[in-house]
Amino acid sequence: MRSRFKKGFSNAKKCIYKGIKFDSQLERDRYIYLKGLEDKGLIQKLTFQHSFPLMETQSIKGHITPSVGKKSARGVKYICDFVYFRNHDQRWVANDSKGRTTDVYKIKLKMFLALYGMNYQFIETYRDSKRNNFKIF
Repeated sequence: MRSRFKKGFSNAKKCIYKGIKFDSQLERDRYIYLKGLEDKGLIQKLTFQHSFPLMETQSIKGHITPSVGKKSARGVKYICDFVYFRNHDQRWVANDSKGRTTDVYKIKLKMFLALYGMNYQFIETYRDSKRNNFKIF
């Protein structure tokens, strides 16, 4: 997933691990941790950068918009860092690793929870001195 943040917004450093591109070292480290849980049989079906549709493409024909000449507004999707099935309680988990949250992220999260919250437990993982919950699964 390509980050659309303006330069200087985030201190996250992109990195590559075993041929997989990660948006941050935190995301890479979370992947390594979850992969270890999968290898131990505690979780299964670990996927990376899973896309959830939140809103279909909308027709804007007949409306006055700044997008002159366009006939539709692009749909909205939420891309979650990790999705996996947790074996001990038989639940699907959507997991995002966060260093910083944006207003767009907060809106998409609310939409995700409204549409998918009954089927997925959502976990935001951090690794900082105030909110460190990195080792939960």
